[in-house]
Amino acid sequence: MKVITALDMASIEALAIKEGASDEKFMQNAAEGIFHILDDFITNNNLSKNVTVIAGKGNNAGDGYVAALLLLKNNYNVKVFQLFDIENASKLCKLNHDRFIQNKGKVKYISSISEIDFFDENEIILDGIFGTGFKGKIEGFLLDVIRKINSCNCLTFSIDIPSGLNGDTGKVGNIAIKADYTIYLGLPKLGFFLNDGPNYIGRLKYVDFGLKEKYINLKKGVLNYMDNINLKELLPKIDRKRHKYEAGFVAGLSGSKGMYGAAKLAALAALRTGSGIVKMITEKEIFAAPYEIVNILKDFDSIEEILEVLNISDCVFVGPGLGRGKKIEKLLEKLLPKITTKLVLDADGLHFLSNNTKCLLPKLSVLTPHKKEMLKLLNIIKIEDEKSLFDKTNKFCQDHNLIIVLKGYPTTIFHPQKDPVTILGGDPGLATAGTGDVLTGMIASFISQKLLPYDAAILAVKMHFLAGEIAALDKTSFCLIASDVIEYLPKAFKKVLEK
Repeated sequence: MKVITALDMASIEALAIKEGASDEKFMQNAAEGIFHILDDFITNNNLSKNVTVIAGKGNNAGDGYVAALLLLKNNYNVKVFQLFDIENASKLCKLNHDRFIQNKGKVKYISSISEIDFFDENEIILDGIFGTGFKGKIEGFLLDVIRKINSCNCLTFSIDIPSGLNGDTGKVGNIAIKADYTIYLGLPKLGFFLNDGPNYIGRLKYVDFGLKEKYINLKKGVLNYMDNINLKELLPKIDRKRHKYEAGFVAGLSGSKGMYGAAKLAALAALRTGSGIVKMITEKEIFAAPYEIVNILKDFDSIEEILEVLNISDCVFVGPGLGRGKKIEKLLEKLLPKITTKLVLDADGLHFLSNNTKCLLPKLSVLTPHKKEMLKLLNIIKIEDEKSLFDKTNKFCQDHNLIIVLKGYPTTIFHPQKDPVTILGGDPGLATAGTGDVLTGMIASFISQKLLPYDAAILAVKMHFLAGEIAALDKTSFCLIASDVIEYLPKAFKKVLEK
């Protein structure tokens, strides 16, 4: 699903209305979608049927009033806190406020924080204060209202965007609703994925409010958001008659004194993700390496001998824990242009490339930088605007004919012939040493099992996130470490295969 700016979304919706679409019908459709999401969530989680709508004065508040009426008609306990003079509200907001009142809905008009009752932790809050066009700072009692919502133990659903978050930039002036779920209407907004956005949107839920495809197609997406994907269909196919080399042969050039853990994590992740054999080339033997890893000892001056091993594999990963000395630089300078199989470059391999950007790599090699590593590749010290980082990363991948997995939350994948795709998921506990090495091994493994590098990158990121989420349920975000991701990969695969 393509991601556009809030400004573009407003313009295509306005054009549709100008050409005959009904804004009232759009609001009804949106509210019905919101109602069904809330109803399903409350029913499936056996929660009490108490919902409080926090209404502003725009069409987000109007959506909230229509949803409130639908909830009321389905035996929910619903109340609305109206934060602005209703006479100053949008036409549709006032219309649906009046309808809600006419159907005996309860509205409390708020001008001070003291007029808001304490929120019951058993109720759901539906945020309809501000829309995607909000900019600037929140002041006065509205500031107190949002503080109160954020500090309560209620689950909060935001309509289209968390109030206070800029839909274009993803920046927050001074405060915004920290939503547990954001119910986005039509298309996801760019601000969800930039700057502060990922910290405020929670999980995303989609509602189609009836905007025709021809209007959606008028605007080019900045990137794509990967929402629902059939991971089971994307998994490599298993042939019962295969032998270990046909199941996927991964070779790794990784690990140096004091950093062999990175090599072990990447290699073991490749094995656990399905590769039939993994051979790790190091100068010295890996201490206490897993039994299944074939450890080949080579002097790093022996370029041709190393290439013999690498180029018969299905995929090579280079970099985790490799080191950064002159010997390594000389090795990679001579080695990388001669690799003829598929390549995943990470960690110290990226460090080398940032100082040697003209080094030739195999076509559609996969690079896996986090943001600081990407800035180094771009030869930029600091960047304030994440949209600019996206644009520059996209150009870099096109100029060098590479696939780039820009790690983080969210993770965004760039391809020289495709729009960037962004993926949400995982757990905060994944921000720990070694999880990037695990992802490198997983990508290499899926490529070795005959997936296209782009598909392998998407699948690996999704499975890495899923394993992290499952592991965190048992271990907590505080205690999650990189090897836990590998340990929980079987549960992640099982969950996908059972669907």
